[in-house]
Amino acid sequence: MFAASYAQLGNNAFVQGDYARALTFYNKAVALCSDLTSEEAADLYGNIGNVYGATGQLDQAVSFYQKAVERYRSHKHYAKLGSTYLNIGNLFLDKKAPQQAIHFYEEAEVLLACEKKWGELSVLYGNRSLICLSNGECENALSNAIKGLSFAKQSGLGREMANAHHRLAKAEEASGHINEALHQSISAYSIFSGLMDELGCAAVLYHQAGLYETKQDIEAATRCMEQVVSIDQKYNLPKRSENEMRLLRLRKG
Repeated sequence: MFAASYAQLGNNAFVQGDYARALTFYNKAVALCSDLTSEEAADLYGNIGNVYGATGQLDQAVSFYQKAVERYRSHKHYAKLGSTYLNIGNLFLDKKAPQQAIHFYEEAEVLLACEKKWGELSVLYGNRSLICLSNGECENALSNAIKGLSFAKQSGLGREMANAHHRLAKAEEASGHINEALHQSISAYSIFSGLMDELGCAAVLYHQAGLYETKQDIEAATRCMEQVVSIDQKYNLPKRSENEMRLLRLRKG
């Protein structure tokens, strides 16, 4: 079997969430790769990085992404180089290392803009917004979230637009704009619902519940949490018990 065939099998397994099989196939593809300095090898190393990132093995993920970076740079494949820098930045954000994340986002930004990778730019600016929020920089968070939504609209990608509206809702809330936050959150919910993404819907509804509580509209907050808990129960999500208790408190008034 050729390296490309194993790579495709790895991609299929990754999409299905079978990360162990994906890693096995990617490693077999690497073993058959005729030139480990090639762009094909870079793609494989990037895919292995994706597996380690998805399974929380962040140090290994960064190591393989760096191998991909070296090869993409030598082949002047700037779109993939920018995407890989973005992936590394996201990993450092997951590791609670925002300054390192920002460094890689800066590396990614120019490359992604030049290559018109609007969807990935939306993610980049959205994550910058989250970093600003964690630092209490509400104005910068709002600015980055607005840019993120603008890029998401340019991408035409429904999921990116939903995520961008959701991030903007959080930035608006932090800035004290509760009604605008609700407007953005409802937009996010509409898109996630159209995509039949129940986990996305749950995240948005959870945020909406807090916004309605701030407005002292307990009835609306309760309706949101009822839907959240229903999704929690359907998928047995980790915060199920916590959310059931929150719903109980809301029902008690």
